[in-house]
Amino acid sequence: MAAVLDQIRGLIVDRELHPGEQIRQEEMARLLGVSRVPLREALRVLASEGLLTHRPHQGYFVTKMSTENLEQIHTLLEFLETELLRTIRWPTDEEVASLRRLNAEYAKADDAVAMSRCNKELHGRIFDLSPLEVIRAEAQRFWTLSEPYRLIHIAAADPRIAIAQHEQIIDALAARDRALSLRASADHRHEAQMAARNLLLRNAGPMLRPLAAS
Repeated sequence: MAAVLDQIRGLIVDRELHPGEQIRQEEMARLLGVSRVPLREALRVLASEGLLTHRPHQGYFVTKMSTENLEQIHTLLEFLETELLRTIRWPTDEEVASLRRLNAEYAKADDAVAMSRCNKELHGRIFDLSPLEVIRAEAQRFWTLSEPYRLIHIAAADPRIAIAQHEQIIDALAARDRALSLRASADHRHEAQMAARNLLLRNAGPMLRPLAAS
């Protein structure tokens, strides 16, 4: 099923499936060369991630995105992530090395889906350093809600910016500098939010049509 998930994510990120478009399961199964069973499982996962919207008795549709929803999600993430960073224990040398390896994997990834996966794991490991279980769970939930916006940002952005910002965050954690950790994380979050927002605004707000070629 993992391969089917990655293929459909790729179709959404590359705008071969447009926001609001219905996923016609028979056609999609034929296109991907799979049976309906793994396809349905993949569609359910993508709906739980927010990339697809399920409508009872109608089926699955590519999620429409808006700047209003983006700003609400990021307002909540700012609060949740700040609380987690205020309470994290400092990572061990091995944990710091693990974060650097993840950032290196991010740099080597050759598509937005793989980069997003590395990005989510990197930040998740940082948040796991906090003892605040309820807030960690909520942050994870809102990261899932923000996945569609994160993917369009990653697909269009210069990866060197995020790689450098990740290194700044990791350096601050290695130096055990909480103020710098908070500032570097806030800068990284703000840059990602504004980049995604600008993409949405440049392409008719609610993303009712595919991204223009850059």
